[in-house]
Amino acid sequence: MSWLTDAELAQMRSDIGNLLPDTCSILAVTYTGDGEGGLTEAWGTATASVACRIDYRSGTETMAGGVVQPYSKAVLSLPYDTELDTTNRISADGRTYAVLSVNDGQSWKAVVRAELERVS
Repeated sequence: MSWLTDAELAQMRSDIGNLLPDTCSILAVTYTGDGEGGLTEAWGTATASVACRIDYRSGTETMAGGVVQPYSKAVLSLPYDTELDTTNRISADGRTYAVLSVNDGQSWKAVVRAELERVS
């Protein structure tokens, strides 16, 4: 038994899409050898100009090694069919975020939600 019709789910997805006022880029990492047995990581754009919304949940600053270290978490909302996992990063408004978790495996997926942590 289905609680939502296909038309109702499509309408929900459309409505949520109208609530994504910004854009972000989804980043993916590549590794290259450094010539000395190690690896160097580089983050590049996997998908550019994705509609999104970032809502900040918490933040604080701590002192570590005589330097202020910012810490903030946020919830990211993306269109329902966006490919995203915890190996990605998000770039938005000059900031970069690590993806901590993604809402996978749900019924009637209307939006992709991810928990983020600011890394720069």
